[in-house]
Amino acid sequence: MSSLPTLSSIKSNEKNILYFWMVFCFLTLTYKLGEVPPYHADENFYVESSLRMVESGDYITPVYHEKKRFAKPILYYWMVVSSFKVFGVSLASARIPSAIFGTLSIGLIFLLGRKLFDSRVGLFSSFILPTIYLHFQISRWSTTDMALSFFILLALYFFVLLHKTKFQKNTYAYLFYISMGLGFMVKGPPAILIPGLTTLGFLIATKRRSWFADLHIGKGLIILSIIILPWFTAMFWMHGEEFTNHIIGNEIKNRLAHNTPFSFYYVGVLFRYQLPWSLFFLFAVLKQFGFLGPIISKDTGFIERIKGLGKKFTKHAKLLFKEGNESLAFCYTWIVVCLVLFILLRVEHSRYMLPCFPAVSILTAKMFADAEEASLKPRFTGLNFPIIFTVLIFLTLSILTGLGIFIHGSSPSAVFILPAILLLGALTLIWFVRLKSLEKVVFPMALVLALTFSSLSGDVLPFVNRYPMKKFAEHINQEKIRGPIAIYKLGNHRARLGVLTGRTVITLHSLQQAKNFLRTNQKKYLVIKKTDWENEFSNPEMEIIKTDQIRVKTRIKSTEIKNLFNIEKLRILINSTETIYFMSNN
Repeated sequence: MSSLPTLSSIKSNEKNILYFWMVFCFLTLTYKLGEVPPYHADENFYVESSLRMVESGDYITPVYHEKKRFAKPILYYWMVVSSFKVFGVSLASARIPSAIFGTLSIGLIFLLGRKLFDSRVGLFSSFILPTIYLHFQISRWSTTDMALSFFILLALYFFVLLHKTKFQKNTYAYLFYISMGLGFMVKGPPAILIPGLTTLGFLIATKRRSWFADLHIGKGLIILSIIILPWFTAMFWMHGEEFTNHIIGNEIKNRLAHNTPFSFYYVGVLFRYQLPWSLFFLFAVLKQFGFLGPIISKDTGFIERIKGLGKKFTKHAKLLFKEGNESLAFCYTWIVVCLVLFILLRVEHSRYMLPCFPAVSILTAKMFADAEEASLKPRFTGLNFPIIFTVLIFLTLSILTGLGIFIHGSSPSAVFILPAILLLGALTLIWFVRLKSLEKVVFPMALVLALTFSSLSGDVLPFVNRYPMKKFAEHINQEKIRGPIAIYKLGNHRARLGVLTGRTVITLHSLQQAKNFLRTNQKKYLVIKKTDWENEFSNPEMEIIKTDQIRVKTRIKSTEIKNLFNIEKLRILINSTETIYFMSNN
């Protein structure tokens, strides 16, 4: 039995570059990791439920706001709990597991890209993947998505190893199922559906008739059962119909039976959240299916070129599944499975497309590696077009962010790093264009994007958005406040205050709810807008403990557009705030 391919088997210079890049990316992913409160309510679920496990000692049943939460299996909760045990209880430590999986994905995609094609593709893939915006962003969230994406990537990596050994190494098949099982215990069915349908579709498309035996499906089901069934059996034994009704109703029936209109939302996600890499991915797809040559060629007329596109596409599509092109076919199958699966389910969350980004990264990397190997000139490859668009994106964002920070007023020096990074990135790409070394832009672009996203997440967003619950949370934690806490008409700020304090925070939607909450001799606390308190309440017995400011979301009327060209009026508009109180009864 041969040993598994590892990073130790690669060339020393590539290994050193990869190690440096992984460490660098981990530092950017964890830079001021807890500075921004939860972006998404799901973070509140995992952070608070994991904290309850630590406090109660019950590590089997997730509980959120005194209610059992069966929405997802148990493994990710255990990851967050482990991080709490090692790094202490905080929002940053709750996010560390995602940052770790986001970093590990870099090494894994190198191995996969190397196995599918060669070391150059692997290395370029490792530069691209972590600098895709959605991958970077989700690596800083305490949600299941990055861990799920990692285990899907791991499962597909073991399948590729199995395929490359002509299905002779059973170990790879077993590891394929173990990876899917672990992914399932993170987030459920997608961990099996995506790699399962990808491998099945690929084997059928490449006319592999013995796929059932090759994949050892019988043994695979046993492995999956050993990993999955214990916790689900325990939940059924402990909670009975309450558990089964939730699984059948909420997690299966409600996700499959719905009235959500059909849309191509995820096609947009595929390109929108990968900018500027999606420009190069589009270029790679056009080139792969024979569109690029006729479009940029000057040997024939425009009409003749357009007429020839259909034949070119048919020819290249057929070649895709011929022997020698299996790696390309595998990556495209992977992407198509993700698109079709989530389009049919019609649950529109951009992060759901995260598992297909490694395939996109590999295909994009393959295009760069081919350009480097062939030393193709820009006028023949057309590669200058996406680079020019990227330069324009960097320059535009540099100007807009710099102007926005300036208008915002009294900014710390750290936030001005962002427009400087973007400007430097644009100038660097222009330099490569002048040198006609377009294929060498991968690492400079990746470096600029990693620094950009890190600066944006760690410095700019905390400055631009005050996240007022941070001030109240600090007071609650310092004073060890234990009474019930409620928020009145402040939306998702409840989640932020809950995560930052580790406390159950109640949302009050109406005046009557608020009055019922305060009608007690128990010490209670309320977060409320000053205007709401003055207009709707008259209770002199309430004490204002802390005050803060929340930004006012202002809709710009057509008659006010001219104000956007007045620096002072624009500054007033951007900095419009409203006072909020943190109060207690006597």
